Amino acid sequence: MRITKINIEKELINNGLEHVKMHKLGQIVLLAGENGAGKTRLLNLITKIINTKPTLSQVNQSKYKISNYQKTIEANKKTIESYKIQITRETDQKKITVYSSEIANIEKRIEGNKKTINQNEKIINWTLIETNEIKENNTIVPFVPKSLNIIDSNSFRKSELLSNAESIENVGVNNLQSGTFARIHVVQERWFNATHQNSTLTDKEKEAIIKDYEKLKDLIQTFLSTTIERSADGEPTIFGFPLGKSNLSDGQKILLQLCLAIHCQEESLDDLILFLDEPENHLHPSVLIQTINKLIERTKNGQIWISTHSIPLLSSFDPSSIWFLEKNKVSYAGSGPEKVLNSLLGDENQIGKLQDFINLPGVHALNRHSFESLFHPEAVVTNGADPQTLQIREEIKKHLKDKSKIRILDFGAGKGRLLSNIIDSNTEPTSELAEWLDYVAYDKFDFDKAECISVLDRLYSNPEERYFNSFSDIFSKYDKESFDVIIMSNVLHEIDPNSWLNLFGTGGDIPNSLSDNGIMLIVEDQQMPVGEKAYQKGFIVLNTSELKDLFKITEADTDFGFSDARSDGRLKAHRIKKEYLIRITPESRLKAIESLHKNASEKILDIRGKDINYKNGKIHGFWVQQFANTGLAIKELK
Repeated sequence: MRITKINIEKELINNGLEHVKMHKLGQIVLLAGENGAGKTRLLNLITKIINTKPTLSQVNQSKYKISNYQKTIEANKKTIESYKIQITRETDQKKITVYSSEIANIEKRIEGNKKTINQNEKIINWTLIETNEIKENNTIVPFVPKSLNIIDSNSFRKSELLSNAESIENVGVNNLQSGTFARIHVVQERWFNATHQNSTLTDKEKEAIIKDYEKLKDLIQTFLSTTIERSADGEPTIFGFPLGKSNLSDGQKILLQLCLAIHCQEESLDDLILFLDEPENHLHPSVLIQTINKLIERTKNGQIWISTHSIPLLSSFDPSSIWFLEKNKVSYAGSGPEKVLNSLLGDENQIGKLQDFINLPGVHALNRHSFESLFHPEAVVTNGADPQTLQIREEIKKHLKDKSKIRILDFGAGKGRLLSNIIDSNTEPTSELAEWLDYVAYDKFDFDKAECISVLDRLYSNPEERYFNSFSDIFSKYDKESFDVIIMSNVLHEIDPNSWLNLFGTGGDIPNSLSDNGIMLIVEDQQMPVGEKAYQKGFIVLNTSELKDLFKITEADTDFGFSDARSDGRLKAHRIKKEYLIRITPESRLKAIESLHKNASEKILDIRGKDINYKNGKIHGFWVQQFANTGLAIKELK
């Protein structure tokens, strides 16, 4: 079972948290935030509320009651109609009074039945915590061992040894303190007896016992990089010492308990919801991630919630799994991991130090950028406060003017980052945003289709009808020349210059889509931090002067312009009218690329005269790639 959606109003919460609203929850849910933000309180609230969730039998019983009461109401209505007919035919006032009294009584019963139906509908439509299936038991299991005092199995009598060994088969961690060493003791003893030459067990029984022991040894080897052995006195040992005298570290005690829990509860874990509250305590990051991956393998139909401060743990999973708690409020952080980093590290300066530590300065940065430039680009995620998103939103608002609605085509939509960020940064109700924003997503490839449609679903009731992988499909639904704005956000550099003429020129897909007064909004990071191989020649990032060359824009074209998100010349959004786009020619294309080639050469010489550090190394890598890529393009086009 998995929790898919949570909507708990503040009025139902008494632990200081604000309205809890979470959606589209998957197998892994990560909760991040500084101490006191509310992570543990959120887990406790979910545990409390889910215990009030109607069970399968209660839901079925309510459906049965509703059906019966609806039939009763229909029968009563027919009876009332019968009485009303008799009243119209009756002349005796006393009988009329009796009939009227009966009608009133039946109507009261109908009202009572309707109230009962309403009560049962509330049970069926209970939506505080929605799950992917309705079950008889809504069980959430805490799965982080809390005790570091594992009881020595030698202190138990035989009956106690067996009962404690069996107790950890109960799902959860409550019995691990007393059952961990006991279970190892019993499993090894059974194996020893099963492999003894005088054993009377059947081959099938022997096979099962040996397999169970080997499985436990493999788990311990995986988690603790050691194995359990047997002393000459018949005692199980670990790291060469009897269990009770093994002097395990706190982390090893936690791991050993988890090994036994996974070993004994494996089949039960598959469909459960596990809560791990700060599992990083006492554990090395790599071991922690390895442990959680083992749990993921064993909860294919279940769900794991993890509250954590661990940056290595957060970084090992898809950012779309992260939810952020700050000042008692939970919000989706998957599209903007930087705010999570800010909460865990303090500020951008600390984040920079972490980046510098992870990435060696100077030459390493250049090498990394060059290496990345051998691979195709990946769709990225950011948050609603992303400067490029705010920049694009302002440009859209400018174009909206007196219109009640604006139709936008997101060219190269990827995972729907742009729409997601617009929604996240939006201050008006979502319903009002959907009234004026007529957004359509286009991507040549469908690699990120599922993620993009998931974002569309946040705003529109028909998300599949707003996602396309070809312009012919777009024109099958939308009129040609009907789009007010076409946005290329960090996309133009991925398009081969050989395709520019067909894309922007007369009869191209872009002009065919734009209305007469429509604009093309080209948004590019003029200092790409990550290299990529967008096509055979790499990538080419055009700035203002090169775009003017490409589309033959002059000083007389006063309505051409751009905005600079940070006022530093890096994140720029250029507004280009439809009539300018179709000016492109083979000659203007070559001129633009030659201009950039010359500029790249000057930038390389300039940066080589500056300090060798990580930042300059990345910039150097970027311009080296620009110089090489434009050189290749010029050679081919000439």
